[in-house]
Amino acid sequence: MHVHFRDTVVLIAFLSLAGCKSDQGEAVTNSLIQEAKQKFAPDRRTVVFDVDGRLEGQRLILTGEVHDATLKGQLMDYLRSTTKYEIVDSVTVLPETGLGEKTFGVVTVSVANVRSKPGHSAEMASQALLGTPLKVLKKQHGWYYVQTPDQYLGWLDDGFELMDRTGYEAWSQCLKVIVTAAYGFTRQSPDIESQVVSDVVAGDLLGMVGESRGHYKVQYPDGREGFLPKNHAQPYRLWLAEVRETPENVIRTAHRFFGVPYLWGGTSAKGFDCSGFTKTVYFLNGVLLPRDASQQVMVGSIIDTGVDMENLNTGDLLFFGSKATPEQEARVTHVAIYLGRKKFIHSSGDVRINSFDPSDPDFSEYRLGTFLHARRIIGAGPETGIRRLNELPFYRGHEL
Repeated sequence: MHVHFRDTVVLIAFLSLAGCKSDQGEAVTNSLIQEAKQKFAPDRRTVVFDVDGRLEGQRLILTGEVHDATLKGQLMDYLRSTTKYEIVDSVTVLPETGLGEKTFGVVTVSVANVRSKPGHSAEMASQALLGTPLKVLKKQHGWYYVQTPDQYLGWLDDGFELMDRTGYEAWSQCLKVIVTAAYGFTRQSPDIESQVVSDVVAGDLLGMVGESRGHYKVQYPDGREGFLPKNHAQPYRLWLAEVRETPENVIRTAHRFFGVPYLWGGTSAKGFDCSGFTKTVYFLNGVLLPRDASQQVMVGSIIDTGVDMENLNTGDLLFFGSKATPEQEARVTHVAIYLGRKKFIHSSGDVRINSFDPSDPDFSEYRLGTFLHARRIIGAGPETGIRRLNELPFYRGHEL
């Protein structure tokens, strides 16, 4: 994470009140911490920056936690360069020491539900597919705080295998298969009548042990084994070498999920929210998009859509929401994939097609009225924030 040291005027003004009384000192501290949070961790969905501070005389005592030692170092350097207080550092860098060596994890169920808080009644913020690597940051009341490869943070209580670095590296480097069918099952033997081991969905990754009677013999991250029909999967290295995010491939993948119901937090063939749909479609074409629509709008190439959408290309991401006003900036709340001819496919109630054209039976006046702008993912370079699986360590078969 790269942080530029700028905009220090407000902080210096706050810290010029060093001789203030206790209540003023508390206000200085609160303002300082809030300003630092905005500067160093504007998106709490991807960065742990839970830092608090209190003044004791000329000492500023910092407590809390961050997820990255580099981030903590940048914060401390910044504070020491902008204040005359003595900084007392009691900020913990995750993973917490209580986890020991087991600070890695790999999802062991077809789809793991990632919660916003440590509890089954908490909002489902996202999902992680079978075989997804996890950074394990801390444990609380039987729940684990984890980070997925798209940097998203959330809580899991089950559905993944805790590992140390040695175990994780062994898993990450083993031969794998990727599930290509939208939905399927592994079984205890290569026989359609045999006992189910688990369900699987498109994008799941399993270790490949061997082949038998039209099936791959597969292994789960927790050691279970099963048999997966070959027409439901492909050797991962072969798939990764061939996968491309061409307009034709992206649209073909999107159409495969037509009619799948909307699910808040869903990022799998079992159910999608709007950004979960676009994320999954692009993942199955070799691109790892950020999790949410308001994050996806920050990557890819900016497009001037033209007067009548004439500059849009098939596969572009379309973003919708609240338009900017003098009082507030535009707010992105929805995303879709452009199909051409003013049509787009998205998850809204279910995966469906709508149109910007008033003469089209699929016309959506609401979506036309809330359209904001578009981004081009296909062909966009890494400088635009696009991350391709064949460029990422785990997905290439190396360590996290």
